[in-house]
Amino acid sequence: MVPTLNEEEGIQKVLQDMPEDLAVLVVNGGTTDKTVEVAKHYRAIVIGQKFGRGKGYGVRTGMEFFLSTKNDVLCMIDGDGSNDPGELLKMIEAMDAEKAEVVLGSRIRGKREKGAMGLFTIFSNFIVSLLLGLRFLRFFTDVQTGYWVFSRKAVETLYPRLKAKGFEIEMEIFVSTFDAGLKCIEVPVRYKKRLGETKFRLFLRFRNFGYMIYYLLRSFF
Repeated sequence: MVPTLNEEEGIQKVLQDMPEDLAVLVVNGGTTDKTVEVAKHYRAIVIGQKFGRGKGYGVRTGMEFFLSTKNDVLCMIDGDGSNDPGELLKMIEAMDAEKAEVVLGSRIRGKREKGAMGLFTIFSNFIVSLLLGLRFLRFFTDVQTGYWVFSRKAVETLYPRLKAKGFEIEMEIFVSTFDAGLKCIEVPVRYKKRLGETKFRLFLRFRNFGYMIYYLLRSFF
């Protein structure tokens, strides 16, 4: 599953590098560039985003579609070219080996291309991850990652719980995973400079700190 909004520069790289074993679902979040045309050229399944605008709606749309299929595993990766699709197979292997239901890929622990993540991004991701992880007496480093792997059981459990609209979706997935008693593990992944213009601007990064506080408090009730 690749949630997208105007990622014509990155989506081609993602689809070129996608392992042949994986079928690709591109969720179109209202694209006005050639993202859809590129995705169809690479024979990806393309569906329109439901519910509204924002990454959270895109993820939830993709999960809903997944549940209409008979597939056992759902992988999620960003469409900006910063994530290496080859890492998903390693994450699937880790899920099987550890008997986990959810796997997140840590860019903090993995090898990063120079300039791919600024110091503020690294610091803010680490703090958010540390605090949310400590809420469940666990240590995680990158809960806002774009790399995720879910078992079918995890998607069936998480989908009805998710309400996020925007970039806070990853934090909600993380917290909901532990609230539901699902086993979650973290593995290091590679990370590269994104292609195209980011939508996750400074204002949204600060807003995510507010969501972090919300999800910390929500876990107590």
